[in-house]
Amino acid sequence: MALRPTVICLQTEEDGPRIDRTTSFNRNWIEYREGFGDSQKEYWLGNKYLYLLTTNGKYELRVDLTDTNNKMTYALYKTFTVSDENSQYKLSIGGYSGTAGDRMGFNNGMRFATKDRDHDTYREYNCAKTYGGWWHVDCGHAYLNYDMSKNKLYWLGFDYIQSSMMIRQIM
Repeated sequence: MALRPTVICLQTEEDGPRIDRTTSFNRNWIEYREGFGDSQKEYWLGNKYLYLLTTNGKYELRVDLTDTNNKMTYALYKTFTVSDENSQYKLSIGGYSGTAGDRMGFNNGMRFATKDRDHDTYREYNCAKTYGGWWHVDCGHAYLNYDMSKNKLYWLGFDYIQSSMMIRQIM
């Protein structure tokens, strides 16, 4: 019997941030496809599960961020889908509102990049090798999977110490 991924269903936005810096997000394609980490601490659900989750129906994405002064901001996207592996988990995102600034809008249409699969637009450099797997356009818009032991998370020119990404079906 195959193992199934754990999906944490949050009742409030206050649950589930990336919090303890114990999980490395500098992973390869297969690890990002399958998912990794501890669902009680820090984890990546898995790109194949993001695809399966968002393939039927309409979904929104909320990103909550906390800075070094414990100030919280958020970005809400009314459209969020991830395509299948044959399309390299291409991101479709739009309809921003919130207080964090629209940084994921730049990533719309990008294929997922990892340290062993470079899909960003920066030809001289693989952004995912330094900033972790993500839908990188180049190396300067948003990266929430950065190795936090080296630095902080980055969004719209600001550094953050906590982030959480939450997906919800729109009824």
